[in-house]
Amino acid sequence: MMALIPFFAMVRKDLLIFFSDRRSVIVSFVAPIAIASFFGAVFSGTGGDSQPTRIAVAIVDVDRSVISRGIVSGAQADENLAVTTPDEVQARASVRVGEIPVAVVIPPGFGDAAGLAFLAGAEQPSLDLLFDPSKRMELAMVRGVLTQHVMQ
Repeated sequence: MMALIPFFAMVRKDLLIFFSDRRSVIVSFVAPIAIASFFGAVFSGTGGDSQPTRIAVAIVDVDRSVISRGIVSGAQADENLAVTTPDEVQARASVRVGEIPVAVVIPPGFGDAAGLAFLAGAEQPSLDLLFDPSKRMELAMVRGVLTQHVMQ
């Protein structure tokens, strides 16, 4: 306990010196708050009750099975995705020109292969993903959301 008395005295002295220097208090507390408030106002968006930005995705259901229709309806209901269902040629063209960042093609036989993979332990089927290489973040998010819908 005796060793703490000099320590507390030094801390008290330093705090008194710190708070007596008005410039150091402003730089330490007020400036960071002002900077954070400015950037928060600039990058906050339109308001607190706005909807999240939805990623545009084209889903082409070539399989047309019960499972693939479930994946498409689940993706359409997802609040993170703005799903369109063009044909494969339109989807490829949309990705190529940058209208949409990701297109998903559900290949023929996907539903049957998914059922076999789940029940019999066969090889897992895959979805064909067409994407703009400059939109890797959107691709990762779409993969995650689609994985969730495929598993359901």
